[in-house]
Amino acid sequence: MFPLAQVKNSQAYTIAVDAGNVLVRNQYQMWIYSTFNAWQPRLEASFSSLHPIEDVNMQGGNYLYISSHEPTNMITAIDSLSLYGKMFFTNTVIGDKMTREGSTLYVADRYRGIDIIDVGRGGSSDLIASFAEKWGIRDFIAQYPYIYALNDFGVVTVDVSQQNFPISIATNYQIANATRLVKDREYLFVAAGKELQVISVRDVNSPTLVAQVRLANDVQGMAIKDQRLFLALGQGGIKIFDISVANRLQEINTFYPPFAAFDVALENDFIYVAMGREGWIIYEYR
Repeated sequence: MFPLAQVKNSQAYTIAVDAGNVLVRNQYQMWIYSTFNAWQPRLEASFSSLHPIEDVNMQGGNYLYISSHEPTNMITAIDSLSLYGKMFFTNTVIGDKMTREGSTLYVADRYRGIDIIDVGRGGSSDLIASFAEKWGIRDFIAQYPYIYALNDFGVVTVDVSQQNFPISIATNYQIANATRLVKDREYLFVAAGKELQVISVRDVNSPTLVAQVRLANDVQGMAIKDQRLFLALGQGGIKIFDISVANRLQEINTFYPPFAAFDVALENDFIYVAMGREGWIIYEYR
């Protein structure tokens, strides 16, 4: 791993990348950087929130959907004295977690279930349907025609082939305290503390545990690219697994950023690591 740049003028407890835009945040503030020059990321905008920010999703390069538990929450652009270079538009939605596929935004709320929203090219919020998943969604992803979600007890698969009539079709309650979920091919990779589980959803009606790995540190964040699984493990750094054979994970490497790794994101040949109060860092993956 080759470090390119470390950014210290923000707090990065979560990190996401969308089309060269890096979004980092703490509970009440978000910073957006452009990485046109990966050696010198440019701060483009920053926003503050009156209430905790639960999740963020970007659509169309400049529309931000921000989930909060407060319907009247105000997301305010921080006055930059004209130093920032790009305009972003914010939309607040109610929920804990968001995931998006194309122009469809899925918003999960612990008490209300999942809302399915058509956001078009950005800026709109047309509710298509709501799904009453009553056990609280901790993390989820959408890959049409299914939603794969972690609730308080395990994995839930939801058929959204008819978006206005979602149907829960399968559950797997072998997982306790799971908090993170990513997917590659027909496999879900689920983190529960120091436990990493691999679940086959080839038969969506019967999810099956196919592998299990015990780690030395709790999983803080996960990302997948090119059949490589990257785990942010706090003081345990970033651990990389080859997942090309999903039931026999092979550890490739572990590297240690200058500070604890709270989250990880991937785009092109770059690895982005959130380091909390110490900011964030970009590595080139070689």
